[in-house]
Amino acid sequence: MSPPAIVVETSGSEGEAKKVALSYAMLRASARMGQQLEELRAGDCWLNCLPQFHVGGLAIHYRCEEAGASMLLHRDFDPARIERELDNGSVTHLSLVPVMLAKLLEQYGGRPAPQPLRTVLIGGDRLPKPLAERAVATSWPIVVSYGMTETASRITMLRLCRENIERWEESDVGPPLPGVTLSIGEQGAVHIQSDRLFPGAVQALISADRGAIDEAGHLHLYGRLDQQILSGGELIDPLEVEQRMLQCPWITGVAITELPDPQWGARIVAVVKSEYPIEDLRLWTKKQLPGYLRPRAFVRVAQFPRGKTGKLDRRGLKALVASTIECGEGSW
Repeated sequence: MSPPAIVVETSGSEGEAKKVALSYAMLRASARMGQQLEELRAGDCWLNCLPQFHVGGLAIHYRCEEAGASMLLHRDFDPARIERELDNGSVTHLSLVPVMLAKLLEQYGGRPAPQPLRTVLIGGDRLPKPLAERAVATSWPIVVSYGMTETASRITMLRLCRENIERWEESDVGPPLPGVTLSIGEQGAVHIQSDRLFPGAVQALISADRGAIDEAGHLHLYGRLDQQILSGGELIDPLEVEQRMLQCPWITGVAITELPDPQWGARIVAVVKSEYPIEDLRLWTKKQLPGYLRPRAFVRVAQFPRGKTGKLDRRGLKALVASTIECGEGSW
């Protein structure tokens, strides 16, 4: 095996951050695997506005090096500045997390993607279908992906377009890249094998992500095993509750967490963005959700806590709820 060349820290948004050693061989192999689907070639320009201490931003360096493309590095995410760069006409590729995409589309106000932008790679978090539909409707070249620090970035990719957006499910992150084999293990854990990324490895890398593989070979993600809430003897996936609650027309954003409960083990708490009375939201969930998925408490926020990559910070979410209770706020 190639010796470690760099140590990258995971985001820590799902739990304690881990340090992962990556080799140059692994980083370059990862860069080559997705080149064709990303449509990256010599002379292109990739605008990199992701944090450089996470694998999402770091991997762009190696993709551009392998393809002979240039990289335009921004210190942080500034929608107005990115708009100017894209409208200049030299940027062909862009990487974003979903919350960044939402802000950029808002900046463009419904205008179509500028030329010659060919790929907007989305990763780091689940892409909500309404946001994906809005982007595709205005010709933004969206590519959803899935990967981890341990895999040196993306290992699945799927290009969305007008022809497939209607039947696309937001759990679908596409088929594995060439050289990657995926399987599903106990409790739905995603297992990853790749001679290109892990030469000589016998056992698969077992992720904490829970998923399934459909008939077309696409990976569908259904949350994380280490995020499940045990309440009243039921294992509950926060992502499932969030998806169902987003069907409520009065809610513009929701994140699910838990609080200890002496009777049930844990109680589900919904942190929501909504201008409607909490009692209305409570009645909606009572009618629309089965009892075991129903939040027992609500907290209203203007913004969700997020990490430096823009991903929802679930540890911060739990701390926010705990502090809200101490202040006597929220609805219980």
